[in-house]
Amino acid sequence: MLTMTMWCFGVVLEALLLYRGIRSKLISRYSYFYVYTLILFLSDALLYPLYASKSPAYDRWNWYAGFLILFLGCGIILEVFRHALCAYPGAERFARTAGTIVFGAIFGFAILYPIWQPAPSVAEALFLVVQRDFLLVQAILLIVLLQVISYYSIATGRNVKGMLLGYGQIVGTTLIVVALRARLGPAFQGTWSWLQQFSYVAALAIWVVAMWSYHGNPAPDSGIGPDADYDELAARTRAMVNVAGTQLVKVERL
Repeated sequence: MLTMTMWCFGVVLEALLLYRGIRSKLISRYSYFYVYTLILFLSDALLYPLYASKSPAYDRWNWYAGFLILFLGCGIILEVFRHALCAYPGAERFARTAGTIVFGAIFGFAILYPIWQPAPSVAEALFLVVQRDFLLVQAILLIVLLQVISYYSIATGRNVKGMLLGYGQIVGTTLIVVALRARLGPAFQGTWSWLQQFSYVAALAIWVVAMWSYHGNPAPDSGIGPDADYDELAARTRAMVNVAGTQLVKVERL
């Protein structure tokens, strides 16, 4: 009953978020974010009848939707990069470099992993592993972005702060929950599902407040440092993602 209630509440928040995006004309400003929200809304609204009727098709379509939502979450990170650092040419170059690296790693992993683990019997466990590794790479980018914002005291508006806070807690919570699921096994399944639902609903609530109307970033007073600083940060990001990549290619025997 709690799961169904949380599910319905999430669909309402997603619909409200999309409605305010249209009314406030934010969709054109934050297109990646609203594509992610639209897919969330469609998947939740369309899968709900299958879940409620205990249809065998639910597991399969939920698996596909989960992968799509996981991938589109990268767009929120790019959205924050684009708007938080748009006033700084050096930072834009850093964002493009980091974004290219992470999407290259994600595309390569998404193509190769199903080949390494083709058996349908491992679909659920495969999704957990891919989810963990995708989110690990996204977490690295979020950490580096926060380092840049903090180090250079970059001012951000309410919209960007809301996107960053909402998606950051989704990434953090999901990584913790997936680790616990792998450690505790199927006995943690019920708690795992509920915690993930709660995380998404909390993020939606944050986004509804933060994205109710347009609040852009304050205009910067001056430059925030030489481009060489960003070259160093980009090199550090490459090293961090390479370390994560070594974990991605260690295929677990599921």
